[in-house]
Amino acid sequence: MKFYDREDEMETLRKALRLSDSRLVVVAITGRRRIGKTRLVREFFRQEGVDYLDLFIGVKGEKLLMEDFAEEVKRLTGYSPRFENFGEFLRYLEHLDVRAVFFDEFQNVLRVNPAMAFELQKFIDRNESKPMLLVISGSYLGMMRRLFASRKAPLYGRSTVFMELKPLHPSHVFEMLDDLGVKDPEEKVAFYTVFGGVPKYYELVELLGKMTLRELLTDAVRYSTFLVSEGEGLLMDEFGRAYKTYYSILRAIAMGKNRLVEIANLLGMKPGSLSKYLDSLINYYGIVARETPVLGGGRSRYVIKDSFLRFWFTMIEPQLRNIEAGDVGSFEHFLEKNLKVFLGRAFERTVADILWELNGDIITFDKLGPQWGRNYEIDLVAVNSVEKRAVFIEAKWGTSVDGPREIGKLIAKSSLVPWKGEKDYLLIARGFRRECSDCMTIEELVSHLNP
Repeated sequence: MKFYDREDEMETLRKALRLSDSRLVVVAITGRRRIGKTRLVREFFRQEGVDYLDLFIGVKGEKLLMEDFAEEVKRLTGYSPRFENFGEFLRYLEHLDVRAVFFDEFQNVLRVNPAMAFELQKFIDRNESKPMLLVISGSYLGMMRRLFASRKAPLYGRSTVFMELKPLHPSHVFEMLDDLGVKDPEEKVAFYTVFGGVPKYYELVELLGKMTLRELLTDAVRYSTFLVSEGEGLLMDEFGRAYKTYYSILRAIAMGKNRLVEIANLLGMKPGSLSKYLDSLINYYGIVARETPVLGGGRSRYVIKDSFLRFWFTMIEPQLRNIEAGDVGSFEHFLEKNLKVFLGRAFERTVADILWELNGDIITFDKLGPQWGRNYEIDLVAVNSVEKRAVFIEAKWGTSVDGPREIGKLIAKSSLVPWKGEKDYLLIARGFRRECSDCMTIEELVSHLNP
């Protein structure tokens, strides 16, 4: 599949490569699994025409891993001795004339042999003046922070650049889908609402040749285990022994239990003991967000930030038993009944992502988020603090929305909000039974991304 975007990250790597002409430069890249870290690094070296060692850290014995490393050294240089351990390999690397080295999935050293991280620390400290670009990638944010970010971490202070690869923007996802044959703006939005900006998931479109989300999900479950196992796989690798607790918390949030007491009650835990897990999900792993009303006036709530995990826990996890038993028919029935409901609830987050990318085009704002209180909830409010103006936004997944009626309801709800500035209104939907001046279709919204 074609390589999309990542222009800023490519430029950062180019600067690091230039800097490494005279000294050792270490670039650490992290980000959730499937986000495109390996593809980014390989594409960068390909574009720059740089020969490099491509070293994948698999979960295996250290000696077996060194056999893989020896094969890669032989591929690049024509010769390699045998290495008994990682330290021996690094001592050989000190004298090897190689421009760049890429350690992929480096967090796995914590499972192979944690001492490997300290060996790399010593290598970096011994070779500060060696002209080399050392790129280290890792899929699990928690593990990479354990290696790099805390003061007690073995590689603390050793990275010249620490880059967290973010999901692609909606415009790049829509360009990708367009190239794959998905032309309908509504389908593009539906795909993005489920898969977010994670490039790897869109390979399913290329693989299965399905141009609608519902057809793709049905075939993906019927013919591939990838989609089914992905959610559990992401969490088991990231959380390790604490997997069951974190899994239960995410499942509770997906079920609509989004306040601390509600989650604790469902799990049979005390709120105090639950807080540390939620704090980790927010600050350490970046999977959950603690939301507060953008204009104040309501209690906070917890939401799953990751688009795919939000979908997986809502639409796949409840059907795991049927899917694993081969009863795909039950899943199809469940999908037919619930997919539209899921898209309706998650659509506002896709709209928020699009509006952030369009900031300054349709509307201009410095804050954007949901607003709620005791007797009301508004999907989004875009706040321009300088102009003291707020745009109240509702996102409807319907195809026959009564525009004037919904705008009237939005105006009524906005009167309950603690906001004294100017107010504007925007209603976004797939289609309207009656349109209005403040109405916009998905097709119109998407068209602003690629005018």
